Amino acid sequence: MKWLLNYLGMSRKSFGIFLVITLSTCIYWFSSIKSVIYEPFRQALGVSNAQLGFLLGLIGFVQIFGYALLGWLQDLLPIRKLIAVDLWGYGTFALILGLVPHLPYWFLVLAFVAFGFFGDAIYWPTIQKSTKGLATERTQAAAFSTQECIRSAIGLVLNACTLGLFTLGGSKIFGARIAMCAYPIFMMLFSFVVLRFIPKDFLHEQGRSEGRAKNENGFKMVLQAMKLPIVWTTGFGAAATYLIYVAANTYFLPFVQASFKLSDAAAGLFGIVNSGLMGLIAAALSGVLATKRFSTTPQWMALLYVIVGLVCVLVLVTPRSSGWMIPVVVLCCLVTFVCVALRAVYYAPIGEYGVDSEISATAMSIASFIGYCPSFFAYMLFGAIIDGFDTQKAYNIIFGMLAAFSVLGIVVCLLGNRVILNKRRLEQAASPVVS
Repeated sequence: MKWLLNYLGMSRKSFGIFLVITLSTCIYWFSSIKSVIYEPFRQALGVSNAQLGFLLGLIGFVQIFGYALLGWLQDLLPIRKLIAVDLWGYGTFALILGLVPHLPYWFLVLAFVAFGFFGDAIYWPTIQKSTKGLATERTQAAAFSTQECIRSAIGLVLNACTLGLFTLGGSKIFGARIAMCAYPIFMMLFSFVVLRFIPKDFLHEQGRSEGRAKNENGFKMVLQAMKLPIVWTTGFGAAATYLIYVAANTYFLPFVQASFKLSDAAAGLFGIVNSGLMGLIAAALSGVLATKRFSTTPQWMALLYVIVGLVCVLVLVTPRSSGWMIPVVVLCCLVTFVCVALRAVYYAPIGEYGVDSEISATAMSIASFIGYCPSFFAYMLFGAIIDGFDTQKAYNIIFGMLAAFSVLGIVVCLLGNRVILNKRRLEQAASPVVS
């Protein structure tokens, strides 16, 4: 335990808070169902691929604009109450979707807007701020990558539970609805754990002082952050990662199932490995390798993008016959593995650049706004492609897009690496003068 606390730069008390905050990501369990039993989940909602893509895109729309418009809530309200309200708000709508069949489409739209509001716009920035506040400047990458590793480990167990509940349900739709009801109930109950173990004054004074600074110099801070090239390279690099993540986490499952005529149970096993096991290993390794083996995180990320691009090209040229099923499955899992490795560190460059603490939150908000933009259009785009073309052509288009965005990721990461190294050289050159 001592080595872990040293690695994270936390005390036992702060580590306990860190665990509670990390476990509050049970708010995403409901949406993870689609990664294991995509078709039964879609059928339970009664929507097409394109309609589900639109609903998921609504989450992204609320998410990215919520980051820009609702950040002040973190400075005015206690973190423990924000997380508890998010768990109840998200859980209420999710439970209704699980219990009530044949809901009108307008209510589905309302529910997914609520998911974007409670699950992303006012939840995820709160989690980022909490994790950042618990770790030291030296251990930021360690804290975020460890959090991603824990989430992936929980996801692995959760996906097995989803498949188990689905199997016990007997029929496709009823089995999906069991999971759709169980997870919202758990997240609402966990809100009481949040209220019990997160202190009332957790980061409260820091949040209030930051809020006053934003009110007094908010516009000036935004302009200062926008002038930093690392903000833009980090944001666009994260956007490339997130688009790949959307495809890997949601559409690789129906791709494998449709290409090789797998049963729902067999496809579910693939979903467990693809969305759970890959993330567990990748998140644990990425932070360590980025810190120990590369001079900057963008260097490590550029290499990961090269791997993603090459693997996507291999998938494009691999036949879809039954004899090639294992190679295709392995390649898809490799893309997911590398994608999670990217996600574990993709906002670390802002810290490595040494952005002034007075505008670091603003810089992170701008980079996050850019980075999560694919959540607004990617689901709709991929869903429309799948509905508009036959299986092989649709996924050839998708994997071609992933390869193209990998090239974008390589370019912006190399630029980010150059920006960080140039600043370090300037600081080294100036240090003798300062001394």
